[in-house]
Amino acid sequence: MKRILLITYYFPPCGGAPVQRWLRFIPRLIDSGYGVTVICPEQGDYPSFDPSLLETIPGEVKIIRCGKNNIKRWWRLLTRKGDSLPYGNLERSEEDSWLKRLIVWLRLNLVIPDMRMVWNPSALNHAITELRSNAYNAVITTGPPQSTHLIGLKLKQMFPVYWITDFRDPWSEIHYLKLNPPGKHALKLHKHLEQRVLSTADMNVIVSHSIADQLPEGNKVVIYNGFEPEQFAKLSFSSGEQFRIKYIGMITAGQRLEPLINAMNDLHVGSTIEFSVIGKNDKAVHEKIKAASKSYSLKISDFLPHAKALEEMVNAELLVLLINEYEGNEGMLTTKLFEYLGSRTPILCLGNTRGEAAEVIRTCDAGNCFEYEDSGVSEYIRSVYQSWKDGNPLRSTGIISAYGTTGQIGKLLELIPDRRP
Repeated sequence: MKRILLITYYFPPCGGAPVQRWLRFIPRLIDSGYGVTVICPEQGDYPSFDPSLLETIPGEVKIIRCGKNNIKRWWRLLTRKGDSLPYGNLERSEEDSWLKRLIVWLRLNLVIPDMRMVWNPSALNHAITELRSNAYNAVITTGPPQSTHLIGLKLKQMFPVYWITDFRDPWSEIHYLKLNPPGKHALKLHKHLEQRVLSTADMNVIVSHSIADQLPEGNKVVIYNGFEPEQFAKLSFSSGEQFRIKYIGMITAGQRLEPLINAMNDLHVGSTIEFSVIGKNDKAVHEKIKAASKSYSLKISDFLPHAKALEEMVNAELLVLLINEYEGNEGMLTTKLFEYLGSRTPILCLGNTRGEAAEVIRTCDAGNCFEYEDSGVSEYIRSVYQSWKDGNPLRSTGIISAYGTTGQIGKLLELIPDRRP
């Protein structure tokens, strides 16, 4: 039996987008005859929790949980106000206390590549024990957090392992470092570590072509996030009494809802439009949305279990995708985009109309894409709204099979060597 050792910081009971890629891959690996061992935190600092995802992990998977993190607790103590640990956002503002601004500066310039690296020693020790006891065809590290790849780098130095990295996001070019850059010495260290990882790994799997182009030289292959068709097979669309526009997920640095809110306010159709924001977002984000909302119904919900989130995607008339604004955002391809595709609900994408997300949406005839300040946003929403009002079915019908898990797992299996080192 071929065996894979997967090292990942984000794993159930962690919820949300960080875990979905490998939760789709692992059952397919098991079905293909692979043995899978996962090393993950015993207690991780996660943006959200979804214990129901534990039930989706095949019983054959060996899970090694190790290391207890207290990053969240220390962050809340040091920021005094009990601010939540930032995820995908390291912005500083004049409204923040001097202590919080100092902590963010220290994080940007001294904690490299990220705060989750405190888990690395425990994970490394368990990985060493596992590799000394069992033979594996490949070791896979997935990030963010990109510090996880440093575990793979160390293992590659110690053992004759075949090492595959999995980049779900950029490293030195990630949006929160572009929007709030660290000092030149910190950025130089990021790029040095990034280069060592890419050049040392036997293969680097990357979620988009643009991100692959941004990363340093190395053996690279692009495997999109994709979606699991079986998760949508039993879900069916039911039309509601209101025209339901939904944004599902966290709102992170560089994502702007204001143009969408302004466009909906300009429609002047009253409560026949319901706008839902569903996800783990700060109260300040919710208050800002409430203050800007004028001429439509607003529904704000906290994080939902994954199965419920998929139901929300299917039972909507329009789904909103926000591309973070920063230089080099062409490669931003989130898990959410592909699950939006699987839902067959039309997509309104705001952000870079020349990026890969926009290309995927156009290729699949799954919706429309606009720059943030494009006046066409209002016109598009009005056209979809009118189609709904006329009783037309609002389901996309483009070909999306290329982005299903079956195609993605086939590419991954081709990378795993037959022989163990």
